[in-house]
Amino acid sequence: MEKSPERDMRTGWFRRRFALMIGLLLVVSIVSACGGTSDNAASEPAGTEQAETTEPSEPAAAEPQKKELVKVSQVTNWFAEPEHGGQYAALMKGFYEEAGLDMTIQPGGPQISSTQIVASGQAEFGMTQADSLLLARKEGIPLVAIAALFQKNPQGLIFHKEEDLKDFSDLAGRKVYVAAAAGYWEYIKKKYALEGKVEEMKYTGSLVNFINEKTSVTQGYVTAEPFALMEQGVETGMLLHADSGYNPYANILFTTEKMLQEKPELVKAFVEASIKGWDYYKTNYEEVNPFIQEKNPDMTLDGMKYGAENQMELVYGGDAETGGVGYMTEERWSELTDQLLEIGLLDEKEDVSKVYTNEYLPKK
Repeated sequence: MEKSPERDMRTGWFRRRFALMIGLLLVVSIVSACGGTSDNAASEPAGTEQAETTEPSEPAAAEPQKKELVKVSQVTNWFAEPEHGGQYAALMKGFYEEAGLDMTIQPGGPQISSTQIVASGQAEFGMTQADSLLLARKEGIPLVAIAALFQKNPQGLIFHKEEDLKDFSDLAGRKVYVAAAAGYWEYIKKKYALEGKVEEMKYTGSLVNFINEKTSVTQGYVTAEPFALMEQGVETGMLLHADSGYNPYANILFTTEKMLQEKPELVKAFVEASIKGWDYYKTNYEEVNPFIQEKNPDMTLDGMKYGAENQMELVYGGDAETGGVGYMTEERWSELTDQLLEIGLLDEKEDVSKVYTNEYLPKK
């Protein structure tokens, strides 16, 4: 019998429907065998896992912006040494940075005038002696002392120990190596009537002549030259200028009147960070000295330890015991002004209230 096309079509349709129903039944059976997944899970494409629902994460807290540091510089009165210990401690320990300052310390040295550098605006702060500041003001340079780091002046006249000088009157008949027109020397000559009784020699920084001439005397610092000479086998004694009655504050920090008027907060930040450095250096000088030595490799750690230990009373004694490091008095400034007038280095007495201020020192 010949196949009817209509029948073939109808038969094909039933076969397809039957195959589709069988397929659906197989799917349902497989799903049921998987152990009762949820309707949502069953409706997902095969092989797809349902995504976990998570709470939206909170945005990360923004990091606080660092305060922009102010670039400033200070110039010291000599190459890096323990006499600048607190300044370098403040730099090393980050005290200047904490105060908002990006600090540069410029070392002084021969032929470098800290007063001229600050006056010209090449540095905001400087270091000098009190008498040098008064003489700068005499020349019309409006500088103001903002801290006195040494209460007692470390300068003096060094002699060979076997000479056993008792006081400045014993200088008569000797060679004295001293800087020209030094205020202390003019004062000592007048007070002890030494004019024409000593052979004044130009001080060059070299100790060779002093070493070879046993009766000679040379200027120096109690914190430095005695140790250098001891290393060469020379035992010494010293007459401190301060013991003659001439005792200008040493290593004073200063700035200009303009800086005080326009940027008082900057001055305060600088002074407070510097004093914090000196407070730290007092008991941690052996930690700080290697940092100073990096700036001045000519210094030995033994020599620096000697200097730090011999300046303790000069920095932290006197009025600093009650007023804190850097403290100054009107009485001391007035006395110094009178002495400079007496020896002819000043022409008129200045109002010392314009010369110094304790305003920026940390409160005790």
